[in-house]
Amino acid sequence: MSNSSIYGIRNYRFEDADKAASIRGTTSELDRERFEEIVISDKDWSGHYRHFAIHKNGEVIGDIQLRRCQQTMPPGVAHVGIDILESARGQGAGTSALELVWEWAKSENFHRLEGSTDVLNIAMRKAFEKAGWEFEGILKSLFCGDGIAHDYSSYAKTISIKL
Repeated sequence: MSNSSIYGIRNYRFEDADKAASIRGTTSELDRERFEEIVISDKDWSGHYRHFAIHKNGEVIGDIQLRRCQQTMPPGVAHVGIDILESARGQGAGTSALELVWEWAKSENFHRLEGSTDVLNIAMRKAFEKAGWEFEGILKSLFCGDGIAHDYSSYAKTISIKL
């Protein structure tokens, strides 16, 4: 059985709200309520964001976030973020999610998706590579936490456009 028949992406359902917030690491009650309202009530873009549930045989195991800002990104481009339950990691979910969101993006007339991960996150870097995303470089000191700067590996998936 291929991973494409095991994994899928879909809009969130009402019953997914609490699990979705937990997957995203949303801890404060106010933040959980806001997040749940966004993913459950809006099946399209909510401001600059769109979320999809990643499921394995129907069970939600992760979250995909697409981010686009018309002021900073050209039309047809979005940034991808993925969160996967720790218990579901290392089984191909990240690679499958990247492949599935790319298929969705192409059907919605996107020509470029980009994503990044901490240079120390070997598993996600491998997922990008297995899904056919191209390494574009290192984003120096992209995030800082506890006084430590973290470099990120940047990847993109693109299609050729006839101008």
